[in-house]
Amino acid sequence: MAKEHNSSVEATIFSIDIRTFGKGFEAYYDKAKTEYGVRFIRCRPSVIEEVAETKNLIIKYETEDDKIIKEEFDLVVLSVGLEPPKEAEKLANILGIELNNYGFCQTDNFSPVESSKPGIFACGVFQGPKDIPETVTQASAAAASAAASLSSARNSLIKRKEYPLERDIRGEPPRIGVFICHCGINIGGVVDVPRVTDYASLL
Repeated sequence: MAKEHNSSVEATIFSIDIRTFGKGFEAYYDKAKTEYGVRFIRCRPSVIEEVAETKNLIIKYETEDDKIIKEEFDLVVLSVGLEPPKEAEKLANILGIELNNYGFCQTDNFSPVESSKPGIFACGVFQGPKDIPETVTQASAAAASAAASLSSARNSLIKRKEYPLERDIRGEPPRIGVFICHCGINIGGVVDVPRVTDYASLL
């Protein structure tokens, strides 16, 4: 992601092991190496030292062939483990649901959104560490499970929606709304958004 925003960034990832187990993770890993030139170094990073004059950081690591190497960087980002906050236990006690040994919501492998209490469903990182796509999928499953539980009450609270009276606009000049989204590199990286905006203002 950093390379997409600034191609001059030189990125290096130090790790003991990498598991690309999620959907699209292996392709993402390959793309980072082949297209963006991200270096992946399998090693044991042991020491980070600051250079007093420049405030840069030096990483000292041991390679697979037992060599000790030092490299200097402008920025070091530590990838740490994910653990649930203390509030998760408080919420679980309020709802009366069980947590697993790691402090996340206890669920079954074949029913990953069902908590230990019927009618309460869990999703996202409250259930366990996961990425955004898996979180969205799990949230949809939790919503569907909740809807299924409420199926017997379906349509019981529906009220007929009343709409305002339509106005006769014959003879009035047409008015057209143009809505332009500038969503980071998803659109801005392909479309010249300011130019589209200028063009739309002349329609």
